[in-house]
Amino acid sequence: MQDMMSTPPAVNPVAPTATNSYDEVPYESHPFSQTHPSRLFVIGSLFGLRPVPVQRCRVLELGCAAGGNLIPMADMFPDSQFVGIDLSKRQIEDGQKNVAELGLKNLTLRHASITDVDVGYGMFDYIICHGVFSWVPNHVQEKIFDIFDKNLTANGIAYVSYNTYPGWHMRGMIRDMMRYHSGRFNTPQLRTQQARALLDFLAQSVKQEGPYSQLLKTELETLRHQADHYLYHEHLEENNEPLYFHQFMARAGAHGLRYLGESRVGTMVTGNFGPDIEKTLKILATDQIQAEQYMDFLRNRMFRETLLVHSKVNPNWSVQPDVLRTLHVASGARPAAPVTNLNTDENIQYKSASGMQMATNRPLLKAVMQVLGEAFPGTVPFDVLRKTARERIGGDANDPKQVAEDTNVVAIGLLNCYMSSDLIELHGMPIVVQKKPGEKPLALKWARMQAGRAASVTNRRHEVLRLNDLDRHLIPLLNGENTKEQIIDGLAAVSASGQLNVQKDNITLSDPKEIRAALASVIDQAIQKVADQALLPA
Repeated sequence: MQDMMSTPPAVNPVAPTATNSYDEVPYESHPFSQTHPSRLFVIGSLFGLRPVPVQRCRVLELGCAAGGNLIPMADMFPDSQFVGIDLSKRQIEDGQKNVAELGLKNLTLRHASITDVDVGYGMFDYIICHGVFSWVPNHVQEKIFDIFDKNLTANGIAYVSYNTYPGWHMRGMIRDMMRYHSGRFNTPQLRTQQARALLDFLAQSVKQEGPYSQLLKTELETLRHQADHYLYHEHLEENNEPLYFHQFMARAGAHGLRYLGESRVGTMVTGNFGPDIEKTLKILATDQIQAEQYMDFLRNRMFRETLLVHSKVNPNWSVQPDVLRTLHVASGARPAAPVTNLNTDENIQYKSASGMQMATNRPLLKAVMQVLGEAFPGTVPFDVLRKTARERIGGDANDPKQVAEDTNVVAIGLLNCYMSSDLIELHGMPIVVQKKPGEKPLALKWARMQAGRAASVTNRRHEVLRLNDLDRHLIPLLNGENTKEQIIDGLAAVSASGQLNVQKDNITLSDPKEIRAALASVIDQAIQKVADQALLPA
């Protein structure tokens, strides 16, 4: 999964008819899982709000590029309405073609400026503004706050990401260097090339001594591996103005907006710093805004994904575990060793794909992790999860006293993991996928379209999946009409055309019979992999 941190989509404050840098250098239009209404619903629910269910809601995205974030949402929620605006005519037209080909009637992409948005656009339950705020002038930033104020429903939630200090002091310094050097060149391509040349020069020239050199080296290494479009729009555009969190919230407050939390809610937990620091933070900070600012100082934070609500809404940051009963749970974490008996006090360690770990010796929680592991990449409703886990270890899963006790144990255990790691996911809606491919596998139509054009696709979990050559040619063939034999025939034809290199024992095959035999030997595994990646809808 590619998690696009600090990623500016296409928005510029000038008139829609003017030439736009995103027309010249289009930004890759991807989904951003942290902006999904399901995640916003979860955080709102945890903090005492009553957000609108995502299955029937209205969503506005400011700076939607070609709709890569909204298209999979609209496909998943046919009863919800989605609107995206962007100043790049080229990207909007690309997105509109995709929307038409998919036959989506609930998504509208408009070529417009943020400053064009007014009450005529209607009211929205969720407003997304990812990678835009820091890259537009002050008056457009104020307009973004104004849209949150005037176009957000009473219980609505707005997501906005932006660059922050103190972390951006170092990155801003490197940006200034790149802009100084590349500014004498007059095309985006030359400016990007020269910015990279400067990064290479600095990386080779700066000595490995002292704190300045160490910080510079770390930043340079990060930037050198970014894509050209990211480097150009993030660091070479005219506007990129970070600010401190408390400054951001002061401006939001002037528009009648209140802080709800962060899309990555685990960053809000002071206990992650340890008991001594947590104790000091409680003394220093008199409210949540101050606590967040001091944590930014400790982390040297450079990027935030903040959720805002109307000032009349009063979040409760003392999360009540019982709230989880309305949510859906997922986990891809796996036990470090096979669990042969749940009903022991053996301490079992679980590990996520990112390397995060947790351990428990409670039979009920071990059963919970087993149920989630079997359902992944899909979700399980909380009450179903609690009941199924109890049935696996014995006891009356319907006894009121047992239900109350189990609900508390499971909810607290899940919540602790959710707030401190990625071992547990909470969702506002079910994610239902086909885990076992049928005789004629059917992949998501949007994924089939993407695979035919690029090296990445979007899955049902709103994640970006990078594809190898076999996957790129396989997924378009999973149209619900082809049998396995027909899929092999299709891949063999692609190989014969020279577009797919089929090997055995690291030797490229050329004989048609050998190619087909090699494909037949891996086809089951390849199709199952597609299912495991949440690309086959139920």
